[in-house]
This record gives sequence, structure tokens and C-alpha cells, in this order.
Amino acid sequence: MKRAILALAMLAVASPAPALMVEVPLDRLITSSDAVVRAKVTGLESRWTADQSTIVTDVTLSIEESWAGDLAVGARLVLQVEGGEVGDIGIRSEHQPVFSPGEETVLFLKATSNARLRVNAVEQGKYTVLGDHVVGFRQQTFPLATLRATVNGLTKSRDR
Repeated sequence: MKRAILALAMLAVASPAPALMVEVPLDRLITSSDAVVRAKVTGLESRWTADQSTIVTDVTLSIEESWAGDLAVGARLVLQVEGGEVGDIGIRSEHQPVFSPGEETVLFLKATSNARLRVNAVEQGKYTVLGDHVVGFRQQTFPLATLRATVNGLTKSRDR
């Protein structure tokens, strides 16, 4: 009986804890981003990592508008996100942004140490464009024009 209780206690301690994500306020998301763009997903390609330990997806985007930073309109951007599907195996990494072919997005981007860009604050840094509105990670919806004006106002004051 003592061994069974000890084994259960060890399993409880060894079990992975749920990931904790702290919500980033919009103003901080904007000011901590190196670029903010409106972009369209033009390609998704999932693959196993070199060590075969997980799946990553390369997300190819076409920049439609550049609200902050140095990315040019019409430029092609490739982001890498954790998770995806290869064959009949799929992996979803908690809090990673998920993209769909043809999806229009507003992305808050941060430079990495190897000069690549990633979505800032994981899923919080991706908004889906639906007509003249955007939808955030908690399904909050507001006008696209309001988000654009907020980004422009905060980045202009930051860059002074």
C-alpha cells in the first residue's frame, strides 16, 4: 500500500504542469514589437525538426500594410511556429498562434537573437482580420481602423 501511494505521489510531482501565460496589455504589445504588419497567409509547410522531436510550421506571408517597423509592403515574410501536421500526425503547442491558408492577419512581431522575426507574445500577437474588424486570441473584436490608429499613435510617440 505504501509503495502504491509513493508511486502516485511521484507521478503527481512528475506530471507536467499547465503552461501559465500572462496576458500582455495591447499598449505593451505594441511598444515591445519591432514591427506591426497586416499580412495575408500565402503558404503553410509543416515538417519534423532535424532531431525528429517535434513538428514546426513555416508560415509564408505577404505584407499588405506595414504599420510599424521596416517591413515593406509586398515583401514576403516566413515565420516559424511550433506545431503542425505531417502526414497523419499532428502536434499543437499551447499558446502558439495558428494560421490558415488565405487568412488575413495583423501581426505584432519581435526580432529574435538570430535576426529572424517571431510573433510577439505568442498567440496574443496575432489578430485575424474579418472585414473591417479584427479578432484577438480571447475572441475580443474591435474595428481594424481603431487598432491601426492605436498602433500608429503609440509607435509615433515611441519613435520620437
